Amino acid sequence: MGLTASIYGGGPFYPGPDSALPTISRSGFTTLVCWAIHVRPNGDLAYNDTLIISNGQYVGDPSWGEALEKVKEGGSINRILFSIGGWETNDFYHIMNLLNTQGDGPSSILYRNFETLRHVIPAIDGIDYDDEGNYNINTITRFSRMLATIGFEEITFCPYTNSPFWINCLQCLEESNPGLVTGFNLQCYAGGAYNIGRVKKDWIDPLQAAMGKSFDAAGFIDPGLWCKHGDGCTQGMDPKQIQSQFTKWKKDKITGGFIWLYDDFEKCGNDPEAYSNAILSGLS
Repeated sequence: MGLTASIYGGGPFYPGPDSALPTISRSGFTTLVCWAIHVRPNGDLAYNDTLIISNGQYVGDPSWGEALEKVKEGGSINRILFSIGGWETNDFYHIMNLLNTQGDGPSSILYRNFETLRHVIPAIDGIDYDDEGNYNINTITRFSRMLATIGFEEITFCPYTNSPFWINCLQCLEESNPGLVTGFNLQCYAGGAYNIGRVKKDWIDPLQAAMGKSFDAAGFIDPGLWCKHGDGCTQGMDPKQIQSQFTKWKKDKITGGFIWLYDDFEKCGNDPEAYSNAILSGLS
């Protein structure tokens, strides 16, 4: 399996006159992650603040599905994920409540809305979980099995802490749906900045111990770093710094990584190709 470089992005990955989708398809990144889908208490799905699915009906931009299909045609992107959640969001609490009250069958609003998402935007390869608060194993496993039944081919986890919880979720899903979870997109910035020097100790080694010798734990962990951002674009890392860090991670047999966040590329004039190359060159 080759090296991978993923990019998370919000509004710029939605259609419109300022959409970055045509640009990102030629950026050198291999995975595009649309962040974030929010699940409202009634089961409606919103992309950030934009309602896209309500009561089983798609109400978002009708061109989004085709636009994402084009991203995968002839460019560097070969995989598209939709991420759910984020810091200080209640999405996974809402998912838990909806599963507990309506179940996970075809008549439930969660099933119908995610089935609609799958149907309207078939370019989506999988769903990414950015759960930073609920940490309920029944919710994660039950929701994952529902998504698999609908036809989503993969799940990724996007943790910044609590490795025992995420490893436990993986083990449970491996028993019922082997191969469904394809990786951990590990946050090594903001609240997860401490992970930079602890990827092997806190994540790779415990994952290897839990999954057995035949499991490629290092290849399962894709660390993420934050590009230049903030006031005056003085925070975060430039491509040279990111390449240096991934060169260090190469020694731990890491084979992929991601950059947070495309929105900051536009705010700070960051070059997408320079950042994708920083990951891939560092790991080469």
